[in-house]
Amino acid sequence: MSTVAKILVVLNLGLAVFFLASASNFLGQQDNFKTQLSAEKASHDTTRELKDTEIGELRTRIASANTQLNTVKAERDKATVESQRMTGEITHLREAYNQLSANATKGARAVDQLTNSLNAARDMISSLQTDNNQLRDNLKSAQDDRDAKVAQVNALQQQLGNETENRRNLETRLAGSQETIKRQDFQLRWWNGRFPGASASNQPAHSGQVLAADNKANVFVLSLGEEDGVKAGFTYIVSRGGEYIATVQITDVQAKQSAGRALKDISKGDVRRGDKAMNGQ
Repeated sequence: MSTVAKILVVLNLGLAVFFLASASNFLGQQDNFKTQLSAEKASHDTTRELKDTEIGELRTRIASANTQLNTVKAERDKATVESQRMTGEITHLREAYNQLSANATKGARAVDQLTNSLNAARDMISSLQTDNNQLRDNLKSAQDDRDAKVAQVNALQQQLGNETENRRNLETRLAGSQETIKRQDFQLRWWNGRFPGASASNQPAHSGQVLAADNKANVFVLSLGEEDGVKAGFTYIVSRGGEYIATVQITDVQAKQSAGRALKDISKGDVRRGDKAMNGQ
């Protein structure tokens, strides 16, 4: 065999080996491709299942979101109705408040007017106390005016608490003044008849009552004091129901009350708390 032939044989053998190796490699790559394809298909199926699961979950969430949205809309509608109702109530309350404010303003004006009326009444009562003769002529008018002022004072009792005690004292004095006027003439005639020539010209006209009585100690406390012009030595006739009881002579004077002793020789009985005490002027 020639050298060329040997070379060709060797080349053929090399080519055959090369082709066999290439074929073997191709078949191996084909098997790997099939394996990768199967894995890729399995992965794709898994991905599709996950996608379907997620789509289902999303649909569930969408349904839940729609339910919540409907609930929120219903609550919004309810809140709108409630807001409208509250707006109406606020409007009504504002109108009521405005009305109350107007009434309060009227009430304040009425209080001012009544306070002025009360001050005028107090001034008039003071004038009546210092002038008994004028009181006799004007008593009916003064009583009507006093009753009106008393009604006004009762309506303002809470606002005029500081004036309550003064008003009560004035009412007590006025309430007794009419009875005092009716009895003064009788007691004056009795006094002048029993003690002709007796007089207390320097003693102003007074009318009060016995606050405390101790007949054993011969000490009596009257509701008249220095503020009423009482002085030591003044004498007062004590009566009960129009009947003469005793004559008390003042020995000690304080601001709002005074104390004295009964003149035994002209007393008819025991003095009691609440008895009337007045002079003969």
